[in-house]
Amino acid sequence: MSEEENVSSAAAITVDKVDSGREFFTVRPAMELAEGILPLVGGEENRLITIGSCCLIGGHIFARKVKILDCDKRSLSTRARNLLPGTQIDGGINAFLDIDIGSGVVIRGGVLSGANVAIGNAVSNSSDVPSRIIIQGSVCGADVEIGDGVVVLGPVIAQNSLKIGNGVTIRDYAVAPEIEIGDGCVLGGLIATKKIQMGSLNTVAASRIVLPEANSDWDIRGDIRSPYPGCNSCPHAAQLGGSDSGVDFGRRLSCHLFKTLNSNQNGGISATSGKCNAWSTFPINEIDTHWIHTDHEAIGGQAIPLRVVSNLGKDSLNLDADGMATAIWEMTCEAIDMGG
Repeated sequence: MSEEENVSSAAAITVDKVDSGREFFTVRPAMELAEGILPLVGGEENRLITIGSCCLIGGHIFARKVKILDCDKRSLSTRARNLLPGTQIDGGINAFLDIDIGSGVVIRGGVLSGANVAIGNAVSNSSDVPSRIIIQGSVCGADVEIGDGVVVLGPVIAQNSLKIGNGVTIRDYAVAPEIEIGDGCVLGGLIATKKIQMGSLNTVAASRIVLPEANSDWDIRGDIRSPYPGCNSCPHAAQLGGSDSGVDFGRRLSCHLFKTLNSNQNGGISATSGKCNAWSTFPINEIDTHWIHTDHEAIGGQAIPLRVVSNLGKDSLNLDADGMATAIWEMTCEAIDMGG
């Protein structure tokens, strides 16, 4: 029997798409469900849902726990050696407890956990597996951990702690009491209320970052790139996109001339500095430029003093002009034609 016949015969043995019981629901590898996985009768909301490699789920998932396994090399049942592109969830994921997400996964909704969210490294050790984890909505949980190279288009909010690996993109804000960030990340905004630990070659698009009031709670090992004001007059604009459009500002925000990301043999990512030195930084050490904001609306009623760091001067006389110059970085591709 040839290898192609062997692959086809092995695939034909799988008749049922899922294995299920009172406390579990498992989608077998390389399967497609036209709808989501939602509880239909009492008790099904307490299941552990496991999604195998290279599956397509056509809707939302809701359960006690959810685990999406790493993608590996799979062949379609109809054509040998035709590789599947990875796992896709055409909805959001909600769980009372933990949510685990492996490599090669695209989630078109958000991720909401009543406990912890663990997202693996996006870079796979195998060349046959797509190196990506993309979440188009928000990520929320008690403790959230995001592996290297993950892309989240919505906000990431953790009730306790947020750990972000290297080369991660969070297009919206990252918010948590305690935040740990690796190297080479791009964040839409940053709010840490109790502790902040941060590596090097990171970019925050917002015009300000919010940190714990006491700098003894900071461990920031490198300058934090602020696209305002340095990148408003980018010396490499012709190479990155010469027009002052939302798309071109998006390219400058994730500029490879500022940093380069490299994949490692262990599936991780490292960041090295690029050739551009015209970028500006948040004035972390210039205490006189900061201002203190006290949050009186925190859950529990306690007042939380916060330190606001920005390149936008406290005594600005033209708020409209300054606001336009900074907002293009927070909006980027959501804007159509905003001048710089």
